[in-house]
Amino acid sequence: MTEQEKITRHDTLETLRLRIGGCFGSADGKFAGHQADEDRAKELRKLASDNQITLTEINELALGYLFKKGFVGPHIKEQLEKVTKYFGKKIQ
Repeated sequence: MTEQEKITRHDTLETLRLRIGGCFGSADGKFAGHQADEDRAKELRKLASDNQITLTEINELALGYLFKKGFVGPHIKEQLEKVTKYFGKKIQ
């Protein structure tokens, strides 16, 4: 991996980390539960796919967001399953 590829990958992960919360409902914390949330998720899925971001990395970002927002075990598990299914259509 070239130095530029490393920089691009880092920048992409940072963008995903900053924007992943927009894929979850602000009140209910549900992944892609509303059309606007799903539209943002589609955009991030394409960004991740175009930049070889792994499904594991996406799940870690989503998990970090959900923990930060104070959600608990059952809700987190349910939402991560949805994230995995959704992003897994385009990335591995």
